[in-house]
Amino acid sequence: MSLGGTRKLRVVPRVAGDTTPLDPAIAEALRKAGLDPLKYTTTPLEGAGAANVPGLPQAGSRVAHSFRFATLNGALAAIERLVDRDVGARIDKEAEEWLVTFDAPLTPDVDDAAAHQRFAREATAVGGRDAGVMRETVTRSVKVERRS
Repeated sequence: MSLGGTRKLRVVPRVAGDTTPLDPAIAEALRKAGLDPLKYTTTPLEGAGAANVPGLPQAGSRVAHSFRFATLNGALAAIERLVDRDVGARIDKEAEEWLVTFDAPLTPDVDDAAAHQRFAREATAVGGRDAGVMRETVTRSVKVERRS
């Protein structure tokens, strides 16, 4: 939701005890949608935590760096070495191997293959085999359901 083109907000369920007043225009829009404005509040859409859903990568273009490991210990060691504030990881069990995919932000001025070398260096040091690099774009859509 955008108000006047300058503030971007999203409507979220209100936490118990939160009495922050809603902008009257937002409250009216919620009423028109059949929702109780007292059950919702707004939060800024910009910023690191605004649109994050736990367990999912942030919306936008990312680079996925994948490696296969024979042991869970090797996979977890690579995760420990490479996950930081900007890099997340997913781990899957495939047959007799562990597949770890590191989700890193796209850096426009750095070639994907060059960026992959840093991940490959760390992952192979703990027994990983390179499974490739892929650029992905994550988009989100929101569906609002009215429940009676």
